[in-house]
Amino acid sequence: MRKQPSIRNKIIFSIILTCFLPYFIGIYFIKNVTEDSFHKSTLEYTNQLLRQTAGSVDEIILKNTQNLLFLMINDPRILLVDDSIRSYINLTNNTSLTQPSQQEEAILEFFQSISDSHEMIKMVSLGTEWGAYIEYPNFKPSTSYDPRNRKWYIDAITVDKPVISEPYITQITEELVISIAQRVTLEDNTIGVISITISLEDLMYQINNLHYGSSGSISILSPNNVFINSPLNEDWLLHSLNDIEYEIPIDIDEYNQKSFKGMFENKEHIFSVYISDYSGWKYISTIAEKEVFAPITRLSNFITIAYILILLILIFFAIIFSNYITKPILKIAEDIQKMSTFNFNGYEESNYKKYINQQDEIGEITRALNNLEANFFELRDNMATIETQIKNVRIEDPAPLILELSEKNPFIRISTSINELLKRVYNSIIEIKMQEHYISYLADHDPLTCLPNRRIFQQKLGEAIESNESGAVILLDLDNFKGFNDTLGHLFGDEILKRVAERLLSFSNEEIFVSRFGGDEFLLYYLGSNDDEHLSSLMKLLFLLFQSPFIINGTEIKIHFSSGVAKFPDDSRDITKLLMYADMALFDTKGKGKSNFSLYRSHMSEKIKRSEDIKQILREAITHDGFKILYQPQVDISSGKIIGYEALVRLKYHQISPGEFISVAEENNLIINIGRIITQLVIKQMSIWRSKGLTLRPVSINFSAAQIQDLQFITYLITWLNEYEIDPRLIIIEITENVFLDNRESTISFLNTLRSYGIKIAIDDFGTGFSSLSYLTFLPVDSIKIDSTLSHRFLEKEDTKVMDNLIALAQSLNLKVVAEGIENYEQVKKLIIGRCDAIQGYYFSKPIEAESVELEYDTIYNL
Repeated sequence: MRKQPSIRNKIIFSIILTCFLPYFIGIYFIKNVTEDSFHKSTLEYTNQLLRQTAGSVDEIILKNTQNLLFLMINDPRILLVDDSIRSYINLTNNTSLTQPSQQEEAILEFFQSISDSHEMIKMVSLGTEWGAYIEYPNFKPSTSYDPRNRKWYIDAITVDKPVISEPYITQITEELVISIAQRVTLEDNTIGVISITISLEDLMYQINNLHYGSSGSISILSPNNVFINSPLNEDWLLHSLNDIEYEIPIDIDEYNQKSFKGMFENKEHIFSVYISDYSGWKYISTIAEKEVFAPITRLSNFITIAYILILLILIFFAIIFSNYITKPILKIAEDIQKMSTFNFNGYEESNYKKYINQQDEIGEITRALNNLEANFFELRDNMATIETQIKNVRIEDPAPLILELSEKNPFIRISTSINELLKRVYNSIIEIKMQEHYISYLADHDPLTCLPNRRIFQQKLGEAIESNESGAVILLDLDNFKGFNDTLGHLFGDEILKRVAERLLSFSNEEIFVSRFGGDEFLLYYLGSNDDEHLSSLMKLLFLLFQSPFIINGTEIKIHFSSGVAKFPDDSRDITKLLMYADMALFDTKGKGKSNFSLYRSHMSEKIKRSEDIKQILREAITHDGFKILYQPQVDISSGKIIGYEALVRLKYHQISPGEFISVAEENNLIINIGRIITQLVIKQMSIWRSKGLTLRPVSINFSAAQIQDLQFITYLITWLNEYEIDPRLIIIEITENVFLDNRESTISFLNTLRSYGIKIAIDDFGTGFSSLSYLTFLPVDSIKIDSTLSHRFLEKEDTKVMDNLIALAQSLNLKVVAEGIENYEQVKKLIIGRCDAIQGYYFSKPIEAESVELEYDTIYNL
């Protein structure tokens, strides 16, 4: 008798016939291997191109130049240079230049031969240790020049190897150049420094036009990440990688001879990096990822189409064989559907009965269904027992009850499942109770720092006060938190708060309780002796806790804080008053300059009341024309003529100094309205002067750091200038240096917008802020006003070199210099010698009314 094939064999046959998994894996493997091979080949080609480019640049510019420098520093004409070489250290406009000596002419001829024989060399110079200087092309200074104070000289004089400068644009020819300088020595004696200036224009043009593929290009950065060329965007030239929107990792050094993916102009690109061991220059190639993978994409598309076609064929055959196998199963399924509702009526007429004697899997299924009926009846007979046990289950029990069926019961698994369900219900109740504990914790703690919140603080403090404890409430406010939040983001700010909380917790003990008050404020209370000396020692320890910087996400930051302290029970036993007094003390600390602490004193209430009174006065002045403008002349130091005025705001009806009411206006955000009123009054007054036939002069308007928040100020200013037809070039906006502490990028953008209309920018109180000199190289300003404290400090000395050098430095940056607060002729005399541009102060005139300006308009002061 021929054996019938079993259903299992039929299913296996169908699976084998329709199996496409190996095919899919094979296609996937081929595709990925091809992609990886193609990707590696492309990156290898790119890295080879970068190495060749770097080698060519090093050979063309750096190695040849450094070899040339080696010959020059060993040339006898250089080694035997003496004091016959001209010096320009004491040169003035009235000094006549002497004729060069024979030795200097010989060196100049030597420099000329070097320059003529090397097309890329634009300048050759020698500075000596005694201040002499030779330069080809010929150097013709108009003012004093000391090469020893120049960066190229300072950088090279202390090392025995060539020093390569950052790239820069020359002021005369506007070419892209670098300088390579090396110290000259003879028998361990330093003679000076030789410097060669090399043009990069032609070489960078060739590199900018070096392409691979249709989208690939090469950018070169200096060791300090400044763009030497920029084929991707010509505006990036000489800008730092940190200052542009170029979405690649900032730390390029980590990717030397490596490649990575990134976004550029909203498209995925592949970047490769090679850093020259010789020069430190960084070569970055950029190519669109889409271009790299274009060939493999076409191959993938072909493979995908072929795969889909074969898959459709396999599915077609699978359906045919599936129907053949499943037809009897479907008939049996009809009866199973009825049985699933435990409806066994008409069981003898079921479709599957004819399969019960089959010797394959179908027969096994039908026999199992037959047994199911018997088991069901047995289950039904035992349901009463199960029901009784279920009714006896109580959730309130400390442990779940279990349902017990006999070992012979065919539905023993049902009892097991129900017991498992009861166990899970019990566990869920336990979890709910745990959640209740957690919710209770959240009600008492700050979710960000996990410190106790204000409610718990007040509860604990109340208990201490009720127990007649003595101590102090300390309110701590982070000084520079807003700046970090604005510049580094709120997530970074949250991390700062967590780290501060950790340090404060390390400071806590049985006597010191720490909590978060809200925002960037923290509340502490201290139990113990609260005399002033003891509290001062405690606060010193708290400040010492913050001496070391925080390292957050690889960024090192320094956190400072201000604090106010109120004692209990000395100042009060009322919690609300203690918090208010601590806040008053904190207010007093901030008024004194922050980063310190103050103990509450009764007079602080008076100071806050005074501040509130001034705030009300200012509000009335804003709405009822309560301001007036005084004008202080600025005098040209060479002619004695008045060249402009500074507008100074005063209250019409109150004798309150600007130093007092301006700070109140800034703290209460009234300065924006006051700033606009000042602007309007000045422009109107300039229009009145013009109508009286006076030639208008520039007027400076002070601009508070808080006014940066006035986003519509520029529109307001331009509207009034247009209405009264005042030339914007006659308006000077004076800002203080601290305006750049927060939101530096937005502040510079704001000032650039002002300058685009012709409005000039001056730095007021120069020398009193965070300093200053490095910022002058990139700030969009036209002049600086040296603060009176700085003027008095250096002009009272016999040696005024500091002031003279400061003025010369600013003027070398094309900035006008105005000295403020000048009160006597000796100061004027020294500023004349130092070639200051203009002077402002009581020596000439105090601030005067607009009518007095008209009377003194043509005054010429005798200098």
